Amino acid sequence: MGAWEVKGLALGVCKSWRDGYPELAAQVTKIRAPVGRGIAWEGTEIWAYRDRPHSISECLAANIARRPDREAYVFYPGGQRMTWREVGAQVDLAAARLQREFGFRKRDRLCLLTAGCPEYVISYLAVIQLGGVAVPVNLGLTAEGLAAQIKKVGARGIVVSPDVWSGKLEPLRAGLDSVEVVFATGDEAPAGTLPFSQLIQPGFDRVPVGPVDEWDLCAISFTSGTTGVPKGTMAMHINAIGCAQNVVVAAKGLGEDDVNLCMPPLYHNTAVYADFLPALLSGGKCVVMAAFAPLDAIKLIEAERATWAVAAPIMLWMMMNHPEFRNHDCSTLKKIIFGGHASSETFINQLNSEFAPVAMVNAGSVSESTALGFALPTEDAIRKITSCGLATPNTDIAIFDDDGHEVREPNVIGEVAYRGQQTNAGYWEEPGKTAEVFRRDGFVLSGDWAKIDEDGYLWLLDRKKDMVVRGGQNVYCIEVENKLYLHAKVLRAAVVGVPDHVFSERLKAVVVLKPGQIATADEIRDHCAQYLAKYETPEYVVFASTLPTNPAGKTLKTSLVDFWGESGNSALARFAAFTASMPAPLMDMPHLKLGDSPITPRDALSELEANTEKGLRIARVIDEQGVAALTMPNEARFRK
Repeated sequence: MGAWEVKGLALGVCKSWRDGYPELAAQVTKIRAPVGRGIAWEGTEIWAYRDRPHSISECLAANIARRPDREAYVFYPGGQRMTWREVGAQVDLAAARLQREFGFRKRDRLCLLTAGCPEYVISYLAVIQLGGVAVPVNLGLTAEGLAAQIKKVGARGIVVSPDVWSGKLEPLRAGLDSVEVVFATGDEAPAGTLPFSQLIQPGFDRVPVGPVDEWDLCAISFTSGTTGVPKGTMAMHINAIGCAQNVVVAAKGLGEDDVNLCMPPLYHNTAVYADFLPALLSGGKCVVMAAFAPLDAIKLIEAERATWAVAAPIMLWMMMNHPEFRNHDCSTLKKIIFGGHASSETFINQLNSEFAPVAMVNAGSVSESTALGFALPTEDAIRKITSCGLATPNTDIAIFDDDGHEVREPNVIGEVAYRGQQTNAGYWEEPGKTAEVFRRDGFVLSGDWAKIDEDGYLWLLDRKKDMVVRGGQNVYCIEVENKLYLHAKVLRAAVVGVPDHVFSERLKAVVVLKPGQIATADEIRDHCAQYLAKYETPEYVVFASTLPTNPAGKTLKTSLVDFWGESGNSALARFAAFTASMPAPLMDMPHLKLGDSPITPRDALSELEANTEKGLRIARVIDEQGVAALTMPNEARFRK
């Protein structure tokens, strides 16, 4: 069914924060999307905050006017510190030179291919000030993947770190036809680039900027569908600001005295829309990590007295379980938002115990609806543990059946969809794909199976899309399978996610080799690493003689999650095959659990081989529940 085919009025029966908090109901109102602005759901009525800035540049200007000498940004590990006055001055200079020297105009795209650093922040805000579009690009992609996204949006310019330029993009420069200028970060510009410092040299006054309003595009972020072709979802100023306002509400208020620790990479939607922009909106300080490391994050909380963060659960899990965690003072971090999917009871209880947060909120959405469409209020964090909560104040949430009708009965599973201030305009130059996802009534389909309980709370259950979430990164199985098929020895391949205590899921490839061929698991992993990002490369590799299929020939993947080869049915044989499927470093990591006790695969194998009491317990679990019972977190979405 095309998304355009709307069948009847959809109410959005999920309970909203508007319903439970009267003060929030007073802060939102219904507005209508304009017609003729390229918005897929033009003319639709949506919820939006009454008191909202009308552009990101307006937020920056307000901070400069109110608190010019307050610290705005701290960058780690570079150590640079910038006040709002300094940020404003550099943004003005960069915008002026982009316009006058390099011809940037409204709707021109600037791709950002650098980790969190001053150049990233200045570039993002400068191109937006001109009415242009910032395009953060995932640095984990292959060179071809980076080039494909640059070409997809027809970027006029790029800002790139020297290592990404020389390591990936320089050999492909000739094919980037739309790119007129390349700015390199750092002190020295490699051949073929200009130093970013040239953009912020004095010489031009602040440029007059044409009208930019809340329905103008501000950013394009890439997602992927099951076809593996990247799609650029178009965020407008109203979307970005609506998401930032939701973060402020979920955190029980943020102000200029609050300090954000931005742990996710700035090319990720979470970092941009749920850390960087809410900090800009509230006027507080933002501490930007170029790359996440748990001990670094712990030390930064202590040193900068960070008060809030939005992060993937695995980041918080790694911090809390780091041996140095208790040796540092993280008591200031009292407003914590995490999620994107259901989290385990163990994780949530530990988070509550370690931080005693004022706000502890599981929240998320889909890229097409920016970043925060649902959120579980702190008051419900334990009472409705593992639920994804309620629609945010400016959002409606509905469940649809396969025929496009809204499901209004409680606990009936369907596809969840979001509508509101955060719903993006559509996909960049992809009207056909836009029509598959963005409904004319304003709801954007998520591809996620979900239900709404009798109290109106949302529960995410599984993904319609063939996708694995590894440590907060989305991996689309068909993309990995397509790369596996490039291997000369591979006949058939299927990729699935194996539940995991650390990353939520790890990627697994089940491979059927061509007759007469022999290959090793390391050989398959090395092959994938040539084409895929590290997080997209399967960790488990299992060989099979055939793959199970239905009568139509579609691979039946459910049984493959706990399939470890054709080496025998005993618990020891199955577990030995399991260990043989993983890379050597995983053997000594305690990513398995026997009851509540972590154990490494090597130790578990030794216990089985020695037939110890613990080995007998492990064997009993494997015989009764399968090997995957040792890897599986206590999360609702993994329960049968």
